[in-house]
Formats: sequence, structure tokens, C-alpha cells
Amino acid sequence: MAIKHHLALEIVDTACDHVLPIIDISTYASMLPVECPRLDITLPGFYQPVYLDVEPHFNEAITAVRLGMQNEDNNGLATLPDGIYTIRYSVAPNDYVFVEYKFLRTTLITNEYYREVCKIQLAECEPSREVIQKMKDLRYIKMLIDAAKAKANYCDACVSSIDMLQYAQRLLKEYQLGKCLTCNL
Repeated sequence: MAIKHHLALEIVDTACDHVLPIIDISTYASMLPVECPRLDITLPGFYQPVYLDVEPHFNEAITAVRLGMQNEDNNGLATLPDGIYTIRYSVAPNDYVFVEYKFLRTTLITNEYYREVCKIQLAECEPSREVIQKMKDLRYIKMLIDAAKAKANYCDACVSSIDMLQYAQRLLKEYQLGKCLTCNL
């Protein structure tokens, strides 16, 4: 059997809107050198990746500064957008030894969803019809967010993933305006 590196990354979902945590969980062959490790990240809506030099077994909290979206001298870190990130990790020879992921980041919409959940007044008794309806609407929105993530992260169906995420965003806005989303379902 050929000796080779087995590259793998863990891309961590987080509620923190200004970081994208990425951990190298690769298994490196002890008899092979690990040279020129590189992390390439293509941001949502962009076609050219940002190239980051990393060390093997890295544990990085990627920020807007690291991605070149913001200067270091700004106060506070910029929010990273939701959307599909293409994340590629490679070692020399980088054209042949790599792993690539499509990752749908949903931090902003998920945080907004949880803020709406926190507004629901639940007590230690049966909720009112209005509260039950709000819970039903929010569960539907959350299911769309989760399905969009699955489409991108596991099914490689990026176009339908983005369509689903945009639909969930639109429904969440309608919910915030007081519209009943599942009343006619």
C-alpha cells in the first residue's frame, strides 16, 4: 500500500459572527515530509480564493483581517457573511495532495432565528395557540436552514442550497413582520 497523507478539516459552526474556525484533523504519514501547507478560502460571491499559509495540525480562527477584508487597525472585527465558502487545504505537491469542502455558513441567520426563539414566552403550562403557531413557524424556518446546510455540505448541491437559504431569510423577515407562515399548511 502506498504511503500518503490523509488530509481532513473540521470546519466548526459557531455563533460568533466574526470568526470561521477551521481545524486540521489530517493524518500525516510519518515517512513523508509535510511541505508547503496552504489553506485556500473562496468567500461567498467571489471566484478568487484567499491563500493562507498554515502549519500542519493548525487550529485557526479565521477573521476578516486574515481574509484581507478588513485592516488590522479598525476597531472590532467585521462580520463574516453567510453563504457558501469553498475551503481547500493542500500540501506539496499542492495540485495532487489536497482536500476541498463546500461549507454553507449560516451564522447570521441562525443567530437571528435564535433571537426570535428567545422572544417566545413559554411557561410551565400548555402554550397559547398564538405561541404554538409561532413555534411551528420558527421550526419550519429552522428546517429550511438545516436543509440548506445539508444541500451544500453533504450533497454538493450549492445552487439549491443558496435558493433554500434565501427562502429561509425571506420567511424569517416575514415572520418578524408578524406574518403567519404555516397557517395555511
